[in-house]
Amino acid sequence: MFDKYIKRRQKNNSVLFVGLDSDYEKINGDIYEFNKWIVKNTYDLICGYKINIAFYEKLGAKGLEILENTINYIKNVDEDIPIILDAKRGDIGNTAKAYATYYFEKLKIDSLTVNPYMGLDTLEPYLMYNDSHIFVLSLTSNKGAYDFEIPEKLYLKITQKMNELNKKFKNKIGLVVGATNAIFIKEIVNNSDNMLFLIPGIGAQGGSIKDIFNNLNGYKNILINVSRSVIFSDDPRKKVILYNSEINKWRENNEFN
Repeated sequence: MFDKYIKRRQKNNSVLFVGLDSDYEKINGDIYEFNKWIVKNTYDLICGYKINIAFYEKLGAKGLEILENTINYIKNVDEDIPIILDAKRGDIGNTAKAYATYYFEKLKIDSLTVNPYMGLDTLEPYLMYNDSHIFVLSLTSNKGAYDFEIPEKLYLKITQKMNELNKKFKNKIGLVVGATNAIFIKEIVNNSDNMLFLIPGIGAQGGSIKDIFNNLNGYKNILINVSRSVIFSDDPRKKVILYNSEINKWRENNEFN
């Protein structure tokens, strides 16, 4: 994932990921065809795709078929496009191993979002594959981050633990860092050892690109994800161009290309 991301970022001059949160309640028609349409109109402009598994699981077996077909379609369009599956899994090692088998052997995704709160032993099964990678929840974009993560500074404890694990597994770990809580990103940057940051919360959730970059202090290994604001817009390609333009202005100002 790390090397794939770097190459894609340089090729397309983009750190933008599009989230395929393809909720059937908002789509008039076939979800798979909708996803194909989004990919056709955006793949050559962006850094990668993040797929939220919840919108496929709620359809049952048919949804998982659509998920698998969507991933295969993206790979057929361009096998170098990074694909993140947003599943936020977190369970004991034996269960984690079962999840990992499906995600990394069957789906062959590049990275998976995981919940670290049950400890390091629940993360390691995902890291046993040669090309696997995980994004660990550190600072989330929801209001509930103020229940535990922020007042207890769990985001810093997680960052420090992931630094140690990332050294052991050599760039196979990144952090989820929510844009809506950008004022705390500076602390994470100061405690991070060059891990990838997956930054959700831009667009429909109200996160600010300006606030992100004002707290990154030039930190370069970031993935900014936008979902609903792109895929449910009238013109997804135009929307991606606008997001890339705004993000890249800040990247240039922070001199970290």
